[in-house]
Amino acid sequence: MLCIFVLPIVAAYAVFFLFPGLRPTGTTNYGQLVAPARPLPALSLRDAAGEAAAPALFKGKWSLVYLGAAACAEPCRTEIFLARQVRTALDKDAARVQRIYIAPDPASLAAARELLAADHRDLLLLADAGAKGARADEFFQPAVADALYLVDPLGNWMMVYAPRADQVADFKGILKDLKKLLFQSQVD
Repeated sequence: MLCIFVLPIVAAYAVFFLFPGLRPTGTTNYGQLVAPARPLPALSLRDAAGEAAAPALFKGKWSLVYLGAAACAEPCRTEIFLARQVRTALDKDAARVQRIYIAPDPASLAAARELLAADHRDLLLLADAGAKGARADEFFQPAVADALYLVDPLGNWMMVYAPRADQVADFKGILKDLKKLLFQSQVD
């Protein structure tokens, strides 16, 4: 009877330490993991009215963050659309994910708002008002052009989704990752 319980533990120990070539080496995530996850600093973000964003903006929900440029060109609109489709496909878990667009300045925010607000009502549009050294584009380094950044409900940057040519694969990969994370997450 003792062998039934002890033998699997001994076998696992032997495989792990004596035969390291048998350990799994791959991962199942689609995005690039940020290892270790980095806690977000206190970012100074403002909405279109110039009001400061809530201090707990990145707490309690998974956040798909897009760092906008001075003008939201076609790749920008594609990534924002992709994030909307992924969030919509989450169905009942969609409320646990928020989409955030961070413009580099208030003028860019106004242009992005005019372009995106009608089609993306749930998109939180903010301008980066931080001083040098405390800006979002400086934190999310190395920056990938037109990438989506995933922030967990505890406020840690943990994954990057760089744009790829195949948008269907992007959609499926991001959706699969988020479904896994939402299933495993203890934070609602």
